[in-house]
Amino acid sequence: MKITLVTDSTCDLTPKELADQGILFASLKVLFKDAEYIDKINLDTATFYEKLKVSPELPTTSQVNPNEFYDIFSAELEKGNEVLGIFISSELSGTFNSAQIAKEMINSDKIHLVDSRTTSFSLALILLRVNQWIKEEKSMEIIQVELQQLVEKAQLYGTLETLENLRKGGRLSSGTAMIGKMLNLKPIIEVKNGVVEMANKVRGSRKGMAWMIEQLKKDYPDGIIEDIAIAHAHDLKKLADIKALILEEFSVQRLYEVEIGPVVGTHTGEGVVGIAYFRK
Repeated sequence: MKITLVTDSTCDLTPKELADQGILFASLKVLFKDAEYIDKINLDTATFYEKLKVSPELPTTSQVNPNEFYDIFSAELEKGNEVLGIFISSELSGTFNSAQIAKEMINSDKIHLVDSRTTSFSLALILLRVNQWIKEEKSMEIIQVELQQLVEKAQLYGTLETLENLRKGGRLSSGTAMIGKMLNLKPIIEVKNGVVEMANKVRGSRKGMAWMIEQLKKDYPDGIIEDIAIAHAHDLKKLADIKALILEEFSVQRLYEVEIGPVVGTHTGEGVVGIAYFRK
């Protein structure tokens, strides 16, 4: 029985990348004051960041509707396929819950759902590893056991360029944001236990990258990395910089480059650079 991998648009792999891998996805929505957009469908990342720059208010985001998952799951079951769904952390979005509702509506034991406890390029890294297992024809039972271990080992760090989005979103006071700007403070965030937390604060993006490299060294003292994802938010120069730093220090088997999309970018803002990997 074929396994179909299903996810959501916050994984930030492009529609083409997902199609090439045979991974199906459902889109979250991004709501600016002037219009509602469907992530990855009628809103690309370049357009999103341009709109974000001129928007006085942050857009809002909304989860996938259960009916969308119902349609995807039903179509795959009708083809005789088994479904494995891996989604954005349930602490960050109601999308996983929507998938669960769809599963209950269908009432099939051929649908298996997993809360990734992460998002964006870290979710992408999980999907790409699991899809490789599917290509290797591992059984659903083995994949589920190994996937749980992946979820527990997944690590995401990101250095934010601006505190403005956190301020606009009400997660930071205006005074704190202003002080941070004056001191050129760059917060480094991580996803821990399914939620976004502050890992550190540094002065300047280069120091943020250096700090992330130091964390990699702690987790990979032998300097050999099997899989790593690097990401940027509309800033290819920073992507190139972090890539160069990693390749100077480590031997990497597979390195994936991801652009942070509209849903996650709403909260982090433009100019983010980050890394995602599996802790040993």
